[in-house]
Amino acid sequence: MMKYILTTALLMLSTSQAFATELSPGNLPGHYKVQAKAGFQTVYVNFRVLDQDSFEFQRTYPDGRKDELCDGSYTLTNSFYLNDYAILAANKAFRGKMTCPSDRSKKIDFNIDFASTTVEDLVRGTTVSVTSSLAPGMRLSAYVKKQ
Repeated sequence: MMKYILTTALLMLSTSQAFATELSPGNLPGHYKVQAKAGFQTVYVNFRVLDQDSFEFQRTYPDGRKDELCDGSYTLTNSFYLNDYAILAANKAFRGKMTCPSDRSKKIDFNIDFASTTVEDLVRGTTVSVTSSLAPGMRLSAYVKKQ
C-alpha cells in the first residue's frame, strides 16, 4: 500500500512540471510590458523580443511620451538547482547587450533572472529580477507581462 501511495505522489509531482512550458529562445519572441520600481520612481518599458537572439527596448512614460527605440542581442542561459521538493529545476537568465541610436558607442548590459518562470507565467504576468550596468550592484524587481 505504501509503495502505491509513494508511486502516485511521485507521478503527480513529476507530471505537474510537464504542463509548464520551459522558456527557450524559440518561445520567447513577442511583445512585453515591463514595470519596475527604481528608488522612488516607477519605470515603464515596452520590450520586444524579435527572434532567438535580438530585441528592442523603449522606455515609456505615463503621459504617453517615449524615449528612443534601442536594440540589442541576447542569450538565454541555463543553470540547474534542486527546488524545495528536491526536484531538479532549471533557472533561466536573459543576458542582453544593447545600444541606442543617439550613442552607439555606449553599450548597456543587463540580466533578467527568470528563475523558474514559464511561458504561461509570462502570459499571466510575473515578477522577475533585473540587474543592469546602468546601476551596478542594484537589483530591481520588475513585473513582466507578455502581450
